Amino acid sequence: MTALSIDDEYAQLREGLIDYLVAGGKIAVVKAPPGSGKTHMLIEVLGALVSEGSRIAVAAQTNSQADDICRRVALDHPHVSVVRFSSKGNKAPDGFPASVLWTSDKNALPATAGVVIATTAKWSLTDVDNPFDLLAVDEAWQMSWADLMQCALLSRNFLMIGDPGQIPPVVTIDVRRWETSPRAPHAAAPDVILAEPTLGRDRFVGSLPACRRLPHEAVAFVKPFYDFDFEAYVPPATRGIDLPDGHKLGKLSDGRPLALTLPTAAQGPPLEVDHELAQMAAEVVAELLDSEALIRDGHGAVRQLTPADVGVSSSHRIMNAALASALSRWGNNIRVDTPERWQGLERPLMLAVHPLSGVTDPSPFDLETGRLCVMASRHQAALLLLTRDHVGETLMNYVPSAEQAPGRPDIVGRGHDAHFRFWNTLLEQNRVAPFN
Repeated sequence: MTALSIDDEYAQLREGLIDYLVAGGKIAVVKAPPGSGKTHMLIEVLGALVSEGSRIAVAAQTNSQADDICRRVALDHPHVSVVRFSSKGNKAPDGFPASVLWTSDKNALPATAGVVIATTAKWSLTDVDNPFDLLAVDEAWQMSWADLMQCALLSRNFLMIGDPGQIPPVVTIDVRRWETSPRAPHAAAPDVILAEPTLGRDRFVGSLPACRRLPHEAVAFVKPFYDFDFEAYVPPATRGIDLPDGHKLGKLSDGRPLALTLPTAAQGPPLEVDHELAQMAAEVVAELLDSEALIRDGHGAVRQLTPADVGVSSSHRIMNAALASALSRWGNNIRVDTPERWQGLERPLMLAVHPLSGVTDPSPFDLETGRLCVMASRHQAALLLLTRDHVGETLMNYVPSAEQAPGRPDIVGRGHDAHFRFWNTLLEQNRVAPFN
């Protein structure tokens, strides 16, 4: 599929979505692969609906996401009235658009056509006198059904757009009592809607057709995490990191992920924190920067790799602390964080500690698909997975047990299958190599 035909698919989806919502459609759900332009699609739809006279509430999952949507609407649709509805203690960040009204007073929210943007947490604590024509939810798979219900009185019509491969909503209480509920309060809101035929019989369901962030060659590695098909937007052989001839990391030039391994001791990997792996991350970064690696961005531009182009992720904060310490020579230029906090972000080069590197008896947390999916889809040019070398054997020997509640999906089994397919793809394409 060419970029032109993909653009046609985007346009068809956008127009179909706008037509459905202008006609009073109740529930629209749009699935999006990583880096597919979902926020751009949301903003285009918002602009068109406001032009038709709609008054829209937008729920973002974090303050930074809400601020970003404000900036982008103000830039792309200057004719649209935009309000940032915030908590009292929150202040506008530096450089925030002067055209956007910042308020914490619900009585200051306009009753005319426009967009009011707030976090889900803010909306859940707000009673509005005049319901909106539409509640649009960005990063919808990060919103639980309970959170949506707390915002349900904002509007009778809903647009939900997000990445179903991301990490499920964080729930800090015991949810076992609801495991058999068809509308489990802790489940992702779009999943509840899609699984319940009685919710929104007249509904619009679509998906964005392509991933714009990843190199063409990397898209096949993340497809197993999704239940819908999508393509790569950029052409083959246009993204990667180029190194001098004969460089041991020269495989990064072709855009596919590369896993570098350290031997696993007979007694198993180090407990809690792997300092050798952290040191390996520092050596890899130094090697790339000292070699004056070049980034190909997919649009014909080539430039030298800098520390600010590098991102690092591990599932555990204690391991991230060790990684940050090992990478401290570059100051704060290299972002090190958990996959939860990498959602929505990207870097040209990502280094990720494989979620199973530190365990030989994986838990449901270790096998949760969202974490690996996020780690595998933050890069624009290259991904390096850092791991102990037992991962393939651990996945081969692991036997999932059916611990889910009766009638509920086998989340652990699905996670094991996705991990297994991802690792096997690396092996089949000769993308696993010892670090030396």
